[in-house]
Amino acid sequence: MGYTKQAMHGFGWQTFLKFVSAALVIGKIAVLSRLLTPEDFGIFAIVAIALGLVEASTQTGVNTTILQSNRSISYYLDTAWVIAIVRGLIIAIVMTVLGFGLSIYYEKESLRFLVAIAALVPLIKGFINPSLILLQKEFLFLREALLKIGLLVAEILVAIVIAFYFHSVLALIVGLIAAALLEVFLSFKLFADRPSFFFHTSRAKEILINAKGLSPAALLSYILDNVDDLIVGKIVGAYQLGLYHNAYSLAHKPNYDMSKALGHSVFPVYTKIVDDRIRLRKAFVKSSLAFMGFAFFVTLPAIIFPTQLVAIVLGEQWLSVASVLPLLAIAGLLHSGNNLVYNLLMATKRYAILNMHLFFSMITLIGSLIYFVNLNGLIGSGQALLVARGITLPILIFGLYDIFRKR
Repeated sequence: MGYTKQAMHGFGWQTFLKFVSAALVIGKIAVLSRLLTPEDFGIFAIVAIALGLVEASTQTGVNTTILQSNRSISYYLDTAWVIAIVRGLIIAIVMTVLGFGLSIYYEKESLRFLVAIAALVPLIKGFINPSLILLQKEFLFLREALLKIGLLVAEILVAIVIAFYFHSVLALIVGLIAAALLEVFLSFKLFADRPSFFFHTSRAKEILINAKGLSPAALLSYILDNVDDLIVGKIVGAYQLGLYHNAYSLAHKPNYDMSKALGHSVFPVYTKIVDDRIRLRKAFVKSSLAFMGFAFFVTLPAIIFPTQLVAIVLGEQWLSVASVLPLLAIAGLLHSGNNLVYNLLMATKRYAILNMHLFFSMITLIGSLIYFVNLNGLIGSGQALLVARGITLPILIFGLYDIFRKR
């Protein structure tokens, strides 16, 4: 099977994964929005910020290095595992400390306890067998999709059961912990190559040197994806943040997740044809045009029928978010396009351009959020995302020119 066919085969399974995942998540939101309050969702969004921010800021680039390397995974296996365990421990400690700061910033005493409990997630996930990356490296996308669906089902079932009995935001966090434990177990059960606690200094240097360009990108990307929750929550409070969080999940996130599905499939292909610019350009253009056409079709319901969509999925008590749905949907479409270019920049190691776009996007988004949310409340959040996603496009256009120009 050629690389293009492998990419499309992978995108097919990744798209299947995202559709099933989206359906499961929408089902989860539909059930939990009737068991938990908007404030519960807002508090969980803040906990998720703490989790993701520390994870992104300590990105080691292990998986990307393994994907880019022609070496066998066994070469990196032990060292990658040790790095992951140490990273998980560091994240857990930093998160616990960060919880105190967040509780003061948002004036929510419960955040100290909730963030400390959520810190168990990275601690547990640090023990995942690095062989799991073989599913992507060797184009085993069906197995990968089934694994991720299984983990998501476990997370959702645990969260719903806990929420049904206790009606507490803790249900969402316990769901994440359960999925992390299951992922560690399956990563050792499904792969014959298992790591041992042994550290090779030279191999660690290879991983960490490559991470110099990736770590800023991971941190900036995470901030860009989540700073809206941080600012919206501070300006309008946890209740409004909960409304925004579910509106974002309904209108913006589906397209972005599908663009990540495509990137997940084409990135290993890009790394294999990176020296053949003609093949690389054809692969990028074909996959991107097909995806954007499909994504536009998926976006239409949130743009044309926002009120009906909110009433069906979330319930009538959430109808106040309907007005922001079209803005979030269009912003999500633009964000998806940006993400397609990110994969190409990473494959060609154009980290400077990638980081430049992420940095200016972050600055633009922060400024826009502060201005528009203070001015227009929840609607302002959608306006801010739309401005920030579109205004920095010239940087990515330059990146494409730099990759494909004649030399």
